[in-house]
Amino acid sequence: MIDYSSPALITAFTSIIISLVTLFQFYKNQKLLQKQFEKTINRNLTSKLYDLRLEIYPKAFEITDKIYKEKGGNYDIEKITIALYELNEWKKGKVNLIISPEALDSFYYLKNSLLKNPGNINLYTDEQIEKITNSKNNFRKQLRRDLGFLFKEEKEKRKE
Repeated sequence: MIDYSSPALITAFTSIIISLVTLFQFYKNQKLLQKQFEKTINRNLTSKLYDLRLEIYPKAFEITDKIYKEKGGNYDIEKITIALYELNEWKKGKVNLIISPEALDSFYYLKNSLLKNPGNINLYTDEQIEKITNSKNNFRKQLRRDLGFLFKEEKEKRKE
């Protein structure tokens, strides 16, 4: 019969328990380090994304500033055409990589609004005017929202 109170058996059992606890702690630390590494990588990529947005988005605001109602409450067709061309040029290249899906959707909605020919010979209809105004404002709002995440994150950091 085995003597369970023998010092060698107690030492072996204690050694196994300590090894299991150490192994558990090792895996727990590995998981924590992996999460911290991923957070650091994501933060670096997010930082680069915001830097690019801060560099590129202001041009879109400059272009959309040119889309405004003239006296009489209508848009100048030539200015709309120029703004549409400039927006298309702005969107080429890096913008496709950094723009959020929501801002991209609002860009296409604005583009489609600007592509429509005036309904009343050389004047836009009231419906077209409203659509252009709303789509321009929504596009600008989405761009601000893309940049606003940065400030939201900074605000949360200060609270911690």
